[in-house]
Amino acid sequence: MKKFLAVSAVVCALACTYAAQTQQPERRVIEVSGSAERLVTPNEFTFKITLSERIENKQKITIEQQEATLRAELTRLGVDVGKDLSIYDISSTYFRQKRVKDTLGTKDYRLKIRDLSQIARLQELADRLNVAKLDLIDSEHSDIARLRRETKTEAIKAARDKADYLLAAIGQRAGKPVYIKEEADESPRYISAGVLSNITSNSMGYTRAASSDTDESLSFSEIKLRYVITAKFEIE
Repeated sequence: MKKFLAVSAVVCALACTYAAQTQQPERRVIEVSGSAERLVTPNEFTFKITLSERIENKQKITIEQQEATLRAELTRLGVDVGKDLSIYDISSTYFRQKRVKDTLGTKDYRLKIRDLSQIARLQELADRLNVAKLDLIDSEHSDIARLRRETKTEAIKAARDKADYLLAAIGQRAGKPVYIKEEADESPRYISAGVLSNITSNSMGYTRAASSDTDESLSFSEIKLRYVITAKFEIE
């Protein structure tokens, strides 16, 4: 009988503790979102250069000849060809066909330009060397990771500021954060920007247009960084 009473007392104590916990008031919180955005001018540009064999004065101008000239001219331009010029991909490597002597091959290269002012001179070089095709396929900023972190920091500060002024309107204050989440953003990464030189846009980026006396501009795109942070703060 005593053992039964002891067990009953323990069960009753647990039940009372659970009841007390369930009767505790819910934590008062405010949920807000903050956003921040900035426009970043790219300072690194990746080009795809296509060289094609051609016949001039009944002589074949080979890929090897054109590549040697291209490397020399890019070096004069200030490009580190050992670092910034490479084969575009394995499928673009030109394999000489010994059985077909008159085959005109092509070869693609990837070139990174780290100086915006070099782009106009690159176009002049491409025209002078009779490069088959020059495409701007990507643009980026060399310190984009830091810029992303700074923009996200601005977004969460904006969320905190919003919580502060909303609660101040009713005589309350925001306390410590209890929940923080970075929301997905579907805004476009690039927006239209300024003028550089004679390149026009395509679906991937930009491509060198045929020379024109009336159109000598390059419309490029700035990188748009935008982040949204949702946060909950305790109400003090």
